Amino acid sequence: MRESLTLLITMLSIISIFLASCLMSFVGSLQLGPVNLFVINSALHENQRTAFLVAIGGSLPEFIYCTLAVYANHFFQKSLLFQMVFHYVFILILIGVAVVFWTKKPGVIKVQSKVANSHSDLKTIFKGFTLAFFNPQLLPFWMFVNVFFNSINFLQTKSEWHNFSFILGSGFGALTFLILLTIFVNKYKLQLLTYINSRFYFKALSFLFIAIAIQQLFLLAYNTK
Repeated sequence: MRESLTLLITMLSIISIFLASCLMSFVGSLQLGPVNLFVINSALHENQRTAFLVAIGGSLPEFIYCTLAVYANHFFQKSLLFQMVFHYVFILILIGVAVVFWTKKPGVIKVQSKVANSHSDLKTIFKGFTLAFFNPQLLPFWMFVNVFFNSINFLQTKSEWHNFSFILGSGFGALTFLILLTIFVNKYKLQLLTYINSRFYFKALSFLFIAIAIQQLFLLAYNTK
């Protein structure tokens, strides 16, 4: 009887960690970041399939950084060089994307959701993956969440199953948000395109990526003081 009760408590704890990790990942994805912007643009100017693929790629690094937060947080907290390199690479990628959008010419928009993808699936997934992978905020975020969870008795990662549940929830929550974002944008595509002036849309998107790059520069300057 006691063993059954212990097993039940363990199972409930594993499920709770998964759901809590999903929630934290979902909430953390609400900010208007590079991946979100790219998903929105893909849904508006390409098709729903492309946006889904970008969403898949954008959610994969959550698993990676959550795993690092669980198993290698001490090393990465001490490695200032690693943090600086990732910041600079991320800033360069943001500037590169901004330049691409700045030079992009608005074309005739065909509102379709089942158009064949003009790029290979792996290339599209890689775009979303790259923007998310070099985001220097992911590792500190999951380090904080890991510490926070372990301060609550029922959410402590006491076994490999707890760790697996925590890591699984991190990517699943982000993917859920990005898919819901894709569905929302695709559903209201006509209305959104009506209010978006295509002449200035890509310029505005370029400015947003530059703004995120500037924010990262300020964070880098502040953290290296």
